Amino acid sequence: MAVIERNEYGAVGVNKSVIEKMIIEDLLELSDSLILCNKKGKPIKEKPTPWIDPDQYDAIEVTDKRGEVDVKIYIIARHGSNISKLSDKIFDSIGQTFELLRLDKPSSINVKVRGIMSNELVKRNIEVVRKNG
Repeated sequence: MAVIERNEYGAVGVNKSVIEKMIIEDLLELSDSLILCNKKGKPIKEKPTPWIDPDQYDAIEVTDKRGEVDVKIYIIARHGSNISKLSDKIFDSIGQTFELLRLDKPSSINVKVRGIMSNELVKRNIEVVRKNG
């Protein structure tokens, strides 16, 4: 749990699952450029429901060790998407989520591209990392 504010009455915190949900909602807005996948690169099927599918939480890992937050995102890029620009959008989106919650930016954000989707899935293992000092 991340602590947002602490005073003499106690502390206000945000659960890790809330942060994950906010990040997934932002990633779903980029669905024209990416497909969420699990660690092994299996695409998570899009379901036209107003709720987040529990399987979509497999596409993200938020870890908090000694006050440093690390975020890992697993995606499949759609054919024609620029991986560098797509990663920058994801990094900026995650940064805005943490700013909205008044949290420090994650110490590192890893975008793991597990494949490229054209007519069929072409496996790849590309990792783009942004470290915030």
